[in-house]
Amino acid sequence: MTQKTKLEIIGPYTPEHPGPFCNRKKAPIEIAVKVDRNGKILGYEGDSKDLTKWESNGQFDSTRMSDTEYDIMNAREVPVAREFWVNEFRNGGWGGMFETEEEAAEWKGSFNFIRTIHVREVLPGEGA
Repeated sequence: MTQKTKLEIIGPYTPEHPGPFCNRKKAPIEIAVKVDRNGKILGYEGDSKDLTKWESNGQFDSTRMSDTEYDIMNAREVPVAREFWVNEFRNGGWGGMFETEEEAAEWKGSFNFIRTIHVREVLPGEGA
């Protein structure tokens, strides 16, 4: 299993930040042009294949007096704890790794089944 990451907002958009970037909904933003000839930032939001346009300060809609969920935010990648389920059997065997408890539960009626164990990684800085 590979380490998964998620984006964490660390503040409003600044042109000095090397990336990554996201919006307030934490959808990733890939900046294609920092500032075009019209003073706009151009980039791709999430899986969109269409360019989105922002103001040079990262604001999505300059006519609004408040922040929007589509504004560009400075972000950083943070690890997500890995978790999986394994089944234990009486003969000392283990029954593979499952991504969901439901997948592991399909084996509960099997001969010599003892229990399903939930395994979750403890990340640095989390409890003991």
